[in-house]
Amino acid sequence: MPRAARPPDATDTSLRQQVYESLREALATGRFAPGQKVTFRYVAGVLDVSLTPVREALRRLVAEGAFEMNPNRSVRVPLMTRDKVLELRDIRSSLEGLAAAKAAQVATRDQIANLRRIAREIMIARNRGDAATDRQKLREFHFAVYAVAGQPTLLRLIEGLWLQTGPYMNLLYPDFVSSPRGPAGRQRLIEALQTRDSLAARREMENDIRRTLSFVAGLADENGNIAPAAPAIVSKRRHPSAGVAAFEVPAV
Repeated sequence: MPRAARPPDATDTSLRQQVYESLREALATGRFAPGQKVTFRYVAGVLDVSLTPVREALRRLVAEGAFEMNPNRSVRVPLMTRDKVLELRDIRSSLEGLAAAKAAQVATRDQIANLRRIAREIMIARNRGDAATDRQKLREFHFAVYAVAGQPTLLRLIEGLWLQTGPYMNLLYPDFVSSPRGPAGRQRLIEALQTRDSLAARREMENDIRRTLSFVAGLADENGNIAPAAPAIVSKRRHPSAGVAAFEVPAV
């Protein structure tokens, strides 16, 4: 009689989830470049894990549209077109505007103070030219707002959309981020949350998403294709907990 398959223990399950979350975070914060090829073995080496959890995590992300499967145990970050960016822009602005409006109804003093702290950290990173930290803190700011809304289904939808647009965050540097409109918009958003002005919070978030992704769409060539960032330079240093910082690509 064949032996029944051994169910994964808690350690295996936790490791698989950590690898998956590390890759999601790296995608959402622009640590992989558009068009970049990523091998299973490379990810396993950076995160210091076996191939099994990497294989499972990458297959999940392919199913979510964050990677495209290649032959010979590798995946590729999808390339983008103007039409696709504009589609994602419209969907993201609607969903993230809704989340901001919901957040304005329930935000606490401590949550608003946390957003002010993150906004300051964005500017500190930006002023010292630390694009990797800048991208990470931008994501932290946005998802801190969305978490305040307390809408888990909405949050999951937004997370999935960020996986598709994250690799193009590199194209915002240095020209787009040098504008003062970003910091001013974040300040207005925080004030809207503080005064429980749902309409203003929605407007500020929608404007931010539309302005950002319209800029990316405007980089498309005459055929509607958006050129990827410069080839990725990826660090081999390992991160024992999350692994996100191990994936490094240069700002463009």
